[in-house]
Amino acid sequence: MMRMRVWLTLLMLLAAGGCRQAAGPYPAREIKLVVQAGPGGLSDTVSRVMASLMEPSLGVPVVCENRPGGSGALAFSYVSRRPPDGYTIGHAPVEIAMVRTLGYADVGPDQMDLLCLVSKTQPVLVVHPESPWRTLRDFVEAARGKPGHYVLGNSGTGSIWHVNALLLERSADLSLVHIPFSGSGATLTSLMGRHVDAVVAGAGEASPHVASGRLRVISVFGASGSRLFPGVAASAAEGFDFGADAWSGFFAPRGIPAAAREALTAAMREAFSHKTFQRLCEERGMEPVFLESEAFHAFAQDEAGRFAMDIPRLLRMRR
Repeated sequence: MMRMRVWLTLLMLLAAGGCRQAAGPYPAREIKLVVQAGPGGLSDTVSRVMASLMEPSLGVPVVCENRPGGSGALAFSYVSRRPPDGYTIGHAPVEIAMVRTLGYADVGPDQMDLLCLVSKTQPVLVVHPESPWRTLRDFVEAARGKPGHYVLGNSGTGSIWHVNALLLERSADLSLVHIPFSGSGATLTSLMGRHVDAVVAGAGEASPHVASGRLRVISVFGASGSRLFPGVAASAAEGFDFGADAWSGFFAPRGIPAAAREALTAAMREAFSHKTFQRLCEERGMEPVFLESEAFHAFAQDEAGRFAMDIPRLLRMRR
């Protein structure tokens, strides 16, 4: 009997120790960061730089995993359905405010724990350096002369760059052929091979290829130009009032513990302030903007409302 009591006591102590370990400080193991686009684009670069800078604060590896597809719907749905324990998080680009309206997945900002916003990015129109077009007006005049002839690449159907291509069509009264790719990296590579006539991408995504002479930017969509391309006019300056910036942040499945949310946000805030991330923003033409969870939620919800009105009109125009 005494021996049995000793064994029972030992089992109870072991069980209690296991419970304490399971409920120990966060994080206790590797964190997965799911990226909605393929390797090489701006989403992938921002996610990988932030992940590496978060690791010292968290004390565990932050490993990126690419899950492109459905304008991000595949990755957003996957992360949103994971256990809300803080060990699976996702990159939150502007497309989180778009995929529900596009009908790709019933997921949006209201179904996520948004952690923070870190940057905004201007869209640009890119062509091959041997192209005859030097300005947006040049491209528009050529496209008006040959409706349905010129092929415009984007980073995926329903992506923010696809939406900007549709906005260009509507603003300039054009008819273009739209070709989606798995991300901006693949799209720009296709343009370098002259498989498409032009590409809508992020300013920072195009910048390295422009600097090397392999591509040329002929327009910055929106009201103002980009510091990356000081000689390139904004679309508004050429008489075309359109443009929707991309933005970049991070999210977790809804309902993660407060301690996990605070640890992740603190690590992201520190990573955002690091000179490496600030230098990335400068080099890639991004505007560094940090919004905490509550402010990011409000911003993303406003964006979702705007796209819910604008996207159906753009898609009806294409029919």
